[in-house]
Amino acid sequence: MEKSQGKRVLVVDDEEDVVFFLATALQDAGFQVETASSVDEAMGKIGANPPDCISLDMVMPGKSGVVLFHELHKNPLWSKIPVLFVTGHARDEEVRRDLNAAASLAESTMSGPTTYLDKPVTAAKFVKAVAAAMRVDLPEASSPPVNSERDELQELIKSADPEALKEALRVLKSRPRQG
Repeated sequence: MEKSQGKRVLVVDDEEDVVFFLATALQDAGFQVETASSVDEAMGKIGANPPDCISLDMVMPGKSGVVLFHELHKNPLWSKIPVLFVTGHARDEEVRRDLNAAASLAESTMSGPTTYLDKPVTAAKFVKAVAAAMRVDLPEASSPPVNSERDELQELIKSADPEALKEALRVLKSRPRQG
C-alpha cells in the first residue's frame, strides 16, 4: 500500500470550523490539503489540479455537494476520484431525492460515494475513512489513541454553545501562528 505522504485531499464544506477541523486532522496524518467553501470553488480547484480524494458536504448554499458529485461523474478522469460525504444530512429526504435524481440520469454511470460520515465525526474516524478510500497506509503517529485530546475536545464541543465556539474560533484564528 502507498503512504499518505504527498496524497492530496480537497475538503469541501461551507462551515469554516468544519473545514478547519477536517483539514487539520488530515494534515496531522501527513496528507496535503486544499479547501473550498462552495461547489463552484471546488470545481475550479479540481479543474486546475485534481485531488486524490474529496471530502464533500452534501448541503451547502447554492449548489449542493450532490451536484458536485454528479459533475465529477460526467468527467472520465474525475469520476475515479474517491468521494466521502461528510454531512449532518445523510438521512434528509431532500438529500436522498437529490442523490436518487442524480443517479438516475442516463448519461451518468455513477457509483456511490466511498463513505457517508455523519457530523460530527471524530478526527480518527475521518482520517481512517480517507485513507481507506485512497487505499493508503497511515503513519503510526497519525493513528491517535482511543482517548486522545482531540477526541476529548470533540466530545466537549458537542455540548458547547455554538456562539461561544464561533467566538473561540475567531480568537484562535486571529492569533499569530508560532513556529
